[in-house]
Amino acid sequence: MASSRKKRSAAARLLVHYSTDYVFAGNNAGPYTETDEPDPINVYGHSKLLGEKRIQEVNPSHLIFRTSWVYGSRGRNFLLTIQKLARERSLLKVVDDQTGCPHGAG
Repeated sequence: MASSRKKRSAAARLLVHYSTDYVFAGNNAGPYTETDEPDPINVYGHSKLLGEKRIQEVNPSHLIFRTSWVYGSRGRNFLLTIQKLARERSLLKVVDDQTGCPHGAG
């Protein structure tokens, strides 16, 4: 009886999982939505999608955030790299074939 109570209690807890936009192939003309069918093109995207599916199977009380372009004041990220290069160089060359929505890490 205590075992079944523990299982119900664990299943009722909200699980928050941070995933990635790599679960998509990147071929959409516009932004992806939660109803778009995932289509990962690499091992990382496949592994994240498998994690999402497993979470959905074991805990109906979950939130899955598919983030991209995360930046912060520490670590390695696009924003800090561009700031550093701007201090060091008079001309920057940056790819122009990507569209994203930067997300601040706080």
